[in-house]
Amino acid sequence: MRAVKILFKIIAFATAGFFLLATLISVFYSNEIKQLIIAEINKNIETEIKVKEFDFSVLRHFPYASIEMKEVFVREVNHQGNNDTLLSAQRLALLFNIIGIFDKNVAVKKIIADNGVIHIRIDSTGKNNYHFWKSTNDSSKSGVIDIQKILLKDIDISYDDQKNHQNYNLVAEKAQISGIFSNDEFTLTTTADLFVKKLLVHHINYLIEKKVTIKSGLWVNSKTKSYKLEKSTLKIADVEFDLNGTIQSPDDAVLFDLDIKSNEADLASFISLLPDPFASQLKSYKSKGKFVFHSTIKGESSKKKSPFINVDFSIANGNLSPKGKDVELTNINFSGNYKNISSTGKSALTIPSLTASLSGHPIKADIRIDDLDNAFLSLHASAQLDLAQVKPFINADTLETLSGNLALNIFYSGKLIELKNITKDNLYEVKASGNIDIAHVNFKLKNNPLQFIDITGKFILKNEDVEVRNFTGKISSTDFQLTGVFKNFIPFLLIHDQAGDFQANLISNNIILDEFLVNKSTSTSEDTSYILKFNPRLICDLNVNIGSMQFRKFKAAQVKGQIHLEHQIISGKNLSFNAMDGGVTMDATINAARKDSLFMTCAAKFSKLDITRLFVELENFDQTTLTDKNVKGRLSSDVKFSSSWAKDLSINPKKVIADCDITIENGELDNFLPIQAIAKFIKVPDLNHIRFSTLKNKINIANRKIFIPNMEINSSAINISGNGTHDFDNIVDYHIKLLLSDVLGKKAKSNQSEFGEIQDDGLGRTMLLLSMKGPVDNPKFAYDHKAAAEKIKQEIANESQNLKSMLKEEFGLFKKDTVTTSKPKKKEEMQIDWNQE
Repeated sequence: MRAVKILFKIIAFATAGFFLLATLISVFYSNEIKQLIIAEINKNIETEIKVKEFDFSVLRHFPYASIEMKEVFVREVNHQGNNDTLLSAQRLALLFNIIGIFDKNVAVKKIIADNGVIHIRIDSTGKNNYHFWKSTNDSSKSGVIDIQKILLKDIDISYDDQKNHQNYNLVAEKAQISGIFSNDEFTLTTTADLFVKKLLVHHINYLIEKKVTIKSGLWVNSKTKSYKLEKSTLKIADVEFDLNGTIQSPDDAVLFDLDIKSNEADLASFISLLPDPFASQLKSYKSKGKFVFHSTIKGESSKKKSPFINVDFSIANGNLSPKGKDVELTNINFSGNYKNISSTGKSALTIPSLTASLSGHPIKADIRIDDLDNAFLSLHASAQLDLAQVKPFINADTLETLSGNLALNIFYSGKLIELKNITKDNLYEVKASGNIDIAHVNFKLKNNPLQFIDITGKFILKNEDVEVRNFTGKISSTDFQLTGVFKNFIPFLLIHDQAGDFQANLISNNIILDEFLVNKSTSTSEDTSYILKFNPRLICDLNVNIGSMQFRKFKAAQVKGQIHLEHQIISGKNLSFNAMDGGVTMDATINAARKDSLFMTCAAKFSKLDITRLFVELENFDQTTLTDKNVKGRLSSDVKFSSSWAKDLSINPKKVIADCDITIENGELDNFLPIQAIAKFIKVPDLNHIRFSTLKNKINIANRKIFIPNMEINSSAINISGNGTHDFDNIVDYHIKLLLSDVLGKKAKSNQSEFGEIQDDGLGRTMLLLSMKGPVDNPKFAYDHKAAAEKIKQEIANESQNLKSMLKEEFGLFKKDTVTTSKPKKKEEMQIDWNQE
């Protein structure tokens, strides 16, 4: 017992002595040690260091003495100026042997850094920012920094290698790096718990927000720049990899001989390790199964060469299901291989046998992709699927509903991505065969009013072409039956400048064009907009046979003809249809190749159309002057028409040009505003309803004006002739001729004539010449002096001919002249006073 007490006393005195000694060293040597350390740092560092507090301690990290620096800031090494931060830390401790204090041989053995950031950067020329220590070949000098261990805690590390296009960002939650760094040859031991925010290599982010654990022994030879991994493991998430092999890094290349092998891991953990964008495609799925991975990397990595990479992988008894759905892809089994062939720089991915099951329906596939940078796919696949079960696996925000059946048995070989350079000597070839059958497919797209109903058909692959057999169904209210061949279909889908040629026969009982053209996403109930677009690479020939077709109020029946589309120009030849109780034949063209407008031309022949229905179904041509309420009869016409339209199918009135030879039979004009204005002016009351048997004329439209040549309306109410213009703003300029006897006769019948009772006095036909100008709802009338002058000039010419005829008969004069004779009429003068209005 006494011995124990003596031992405790000895320990107590030793401890007290130690603390006393430590205190004395701190008191007497503190300033000297600080100055020595600062001198050593300044002597060996090529950059600026700022420290807020600088403390010396013997006890804090015993058996090491330490210098504690707080709020440390170290600038990066950059000889071009504008130096950024290399390191900043709340605490940085430099640890060294206590014995070295007495002989002033202080060698820093250990560094501890807490709560800070490290920015490592390599520019495009290969120069780095972290070589902050000065090089020295004098090993005899005392006081060199001899770091053998580095401890990091909560240090945010960023690494930006612009030369090799790599960018890392990670947090060293706890890391220890040990090694005799001052030796040319040493073993670097690393244990670290990291949180990797990103691991970006050549624009591919291989790790995002993942926990990583490293336990590594790395043999280093700094002279030969050789490294050897010894008993190294890397754990990412829940997947652990064993790493073995060597790395050599001469000046212009890196030589690899590595072996990387995973232990059997959960499939979900493996999927979480896939780089973006692959991981983003699968993040909405739940997965089960076992994954095994083994890779070897051998060869040189440099500007001109790539190492050989071989990866073997397999998945067994895998399941994959969309989150929140009760459908599941089960029994996923396959093994595969990836190779990057160093001699050619090309890569290949092979999955020789993939099997799976979807709701009891088997899926089989053999897959090979050669040259992943310019991927060439070889695929053989067979499946019979319920599309309702497939829909949850389709990551398409535009697909709202999907159902029906799909059966396929296909072989395909060809490119997967667009080809940039295709020449006549390097044609793009696809080998494809097999069948795709769809039955009773129904689907709807989001933000699209169209519903695709009971779509059924057979598609036969013939290399680049697809034969379409009995493709039927309904698109909303429109039914269709399509049979034909789509030539060059697969290159059309995959290559940016390849054309597709679709030749087919289209049969339909009913087509509603409104449903196809209307753009519901941008239109309201008050303002419906229409969009007309064609793929510039699509060529199409359709023979159409349509029972009925409707666009807004327009209806047509028995539509037949040929439609051709090429270079965004759609043309119809020998089109014929029944409409408005008559018949129409036409050739028409719509040019949609322009960026800002459509150009339409048409040559048509109308036969005995009901003119009232014409105005109703064409919505009165978007005007209110002459409507279906004002006109009746049968219209026959030859029309040549051209116009320009905006992309939303709104017409440009300035670009409307038309030539129309029209014939109207059994016509009627009811309450026609211009006729009512004439009736009001001449004070004739019964012109609200005019009937006429036949009216023929040629109407021209240009420059926003309708040009009406001289025409006569011989009607039951009054005979009118005239000509003029009527512009799109309803401004008229008419020149009208009326028989004075008709005017006076109408007034006599109404007892409103200011001339008294008028009787036939045998004076002959006297014309009343008027001009009608201004807005159609408030025109101005006047005596037409110009027309009267033309009439007088013509009458003088007629009288001159009569005089020559008389002189020739009586006196034999003007025998050489050709004289047109007319019988002289008995003439009496009649003077009428006209109101100047």
